[in-house]
Amino acid sequence: MSSATIRTLGALVATGGVLWGVSWILSPSREGANSQVEIWASAVFQLGLLALLAVMWVTRATGTGRAARGLLAAETVAVVLAIAWTVPYLVDANRPTTGLLVVLDAFWPLSMAGLVVVGIVVVVAHQWPSPLRWLPLAASLLIPVDIAVAASGASDQVRDLVMGLYLAVAYGTLGLTLARTAPLLVSPTGFPADRSTQTSTVA
Repeated sequence: MSSATIRTLGALVATGGVLWGVSWILSPSREGANSQVEIWASAVFQLGLLALLAVMWVTRATGTGRAARGLLAAETVAVVLAIAWTVPYLVDANRPTTGLLVVLDAFWPLSMAGLVVVGIVVVVAHQWPSPLRWLPLAASLLIPVDIAVAASGASDQVRDLVMGLYLAVAYGTLGLTLARTAPLLVSPTGFPADRSTQTSTVA
């Protein structure tokens, strides 16, 4: 994967985060009343997640061990299944959640929780340079932050604002930093740079 490709994928990560964040502020979904705008924005965000995972895979962000690679593969499957839930709602945001959609719906929170684990492993693996290697973990804390805000008794409007700003800032920063750091992630031949003398491998 070339640095130009990584920059493009980084831009997609940033775009998805900002779009979904803005949609939560301007057109949020509510329990039993999904926003068509928010659903479409979430689809762009999910594509950004696939772009992020693709870069992580090629650059060995979680390490070179079998478990590390398996973690990325499992997270990718979870995101793909979450996207499969999203697709029918792009046409009808408030269609009934029945049948297979009930099962697929579970992969939204599962994929988001998986991002926290991936973020921790990226930090431990030390394959990415700072501050980039810390940003996936920071961005993945979206759900814990939302839970904390909800537990504080904040109104829906405040929760939407916090979630939207966190999405836009965290994933926007992650995507832009990934794009800016792209030359450091690959060698001149387009393969992952050899950082074996200064990085660790997750088994």
